[in-house]
Amino acid sequence: MARGLSRELSQQKNVKKTQAGNKGNQEGLTATQRAERDAKVLQEKAAAKAASKAAALAEGGAAAEKAKADEARKQAQRDAKKERAYANTQVAKQNAKLGVADPAARDFKVGGDKDGKPPKDPNRPKLSKEEKIKRAAEAAMKAAAAGSAPKKGKDKAEPDPPAAAA
Repeated sequence: MARGLSRELSQQKNVKKTQAGNKGNQEGLTATQRAERDAKVLQEKAAAKAASKAAALAEGGAAAEKAKADEARKQAQRDAKKERAYANTQVAKQNAKLGVADPAARDFKVGGDKDGKPPKDPNRPKLSKEEKIKRAAEAAMKAAAAGSAPKKGKDKAEPDPPAAAA
């Protein structure tokens, strides 16, 4: 009899272990269904929080001041994060080392001429040789219509004739 009792106790123990081991997905949902459900809950939560914040701002008083202070704090955190991201680049480290620019100001010029001309637009499309010649011809016609002489230099309306071979 003692042997049968120990067998029953060990079976009960094993049943408890198996029940304790099945703590995972008890709802019968797939991973995508769970993710959609959780996303929906989070969106509802965010909408409720935004509504309460808007109500607090509309109401005024201490709640509005707290909301404004929180927003200012969050904006300061975002600015600090941007500053850290900028300051940790190789270019920023090199500029700081050379004393070229004050990273806190960030209103320094990049590129441009010594004459103070603005830097060239990097998004500006590059012109082919034919387009350059066409634009130079248009500029020359405008200058002639205005009564001034066209510019001389490398922006000529026609390409240079080839030199005669000797």
